[in-house]
Amino acid sequence: MTIKCFEPSTLRLFQYVIASADMYYSELEQRDVFLGIDEGGHIQIWGEIADSGPSTKVDLCRIFLEYGLYCCSWCSRAEALYHMQDFGDRLGHRLAKYLQDNPTLLASDDPTVRAVEQVFEAIGADFSEDHIEAGVRFLLTSCPVEDAAKRSGLPYAELAHHGVNAMCRSLILDMNPHLSVYTSPDTLPQFMFTITEAIPA
Repeated sequence: MTIKCFEPSTLRLFQYVIASADMYYSELEQRDVFLGIDEGGHIQIWGEIADSGPSTKVDLCRIFLEYGLYCCSWCSRAEALYHMQDFGDRLGHRLAKYLQDNPTLLASDDPTVRAVEQVFEAIGADFSEDHIEAGVRFLLTSCPVEDAAKRSGLPYAELAHHGVNAMCRSLILDMNPHLSVYTSPDTLPQFMFTITEAIPA
């Protein structure tokens, strides 16, 4: 399958089932998740229905919303949180490896900060950076997950928020395991990440 406007280094990461409130779609309508670089040199993460091509493309926030719906269609909320955590972790690990394998996408002075910026740019978020003692705080001034939920009509924005938090935490710690990461609670309408040097025990 050819994806226009993306480099040959585009990767298919994994696949998940799309669910509705009362049924699953057929096996042929699972969603593939891709990671690549656009013509401007920025990472992009998107989903497409398997073997159906770019006309079925959805963005990263919708991926989390769809996966949240899938989880809640067959398991309890506690189990859904567990599976969403794992989903976000896996995506964060793959993203960290991709960025480390493509160092031109990162800043030489602080690759971890640039990696987080790349993710926020990939989800189309407006954000600010506040450099604090021994670290940096990122604040997203609007919640792209909430916006995507409103556009699509998909519920479980809080669960999707949990997945984005997990993805970013895994990404940051894979980039630099010596950092400490604080993420805002899933229930808040905005994202906040604080990254500092870990204090030795």
